[in-house]
Amino acid sequence: MSGIVSRLVHDKERGEILDGSRRYLLMRPDVLMGMLQRLDDTARVRALSAFAGSACEQGGDSIRAYAKDATGQDLLDVVSETSAGLGWGRWQFEVEGDRLRLTVRNSPFAWGYGVSSCPVCAPVAGIFRSVATEWLGAPAVAAEVECGAMSSGQDCKFVAYREVP
Repeated sequence: MSGIVSRLVHDKERGEILDGSRRYLLMRPDVLMGMLQRLDDTARVRALSAFAGSACEQGGDSIRAYAKDATGQDLLDVVSETSAGLGWGRWQFEVEGDRLRLTVRNSPFAWGYGVSSCPVCAPVAGIFRSVATEWLGAPAVAAEVECGAMSSGQDCKFVAYREVP
């Protein structure tokens, strides 16, 4: 066993799960996403945006740590393996010139939310933005362009590219 799963330390005495200094939490996705279902549309959009921003910022710490040992395709492979190991679905990256595409099969966020009229995988978009920023070597923009919650459980698709100043 390698990757994130073998690195996680379950400290039952302290009640925490760690990968080095980074703390993780096991939580059912329907519990987390059910909170968003209870918000009105305006509050939900704001919460999803904040969720993406926080995932980019906080998750970016992990991505930068991975980037110390892996760059280019190796970084994308590490992120794919780590995402699967943490239950974030199966991630597949595709390089398209100076754009990066991501397909997520079995997103826990789409699954946990259920049927939606808008994309709900904001944490994935946030992490993907930090991955794209490392991969491109410049600030990036990332967006979910298809969400499984909007299409009866299909894959979620994202695109990222350099941020235009």
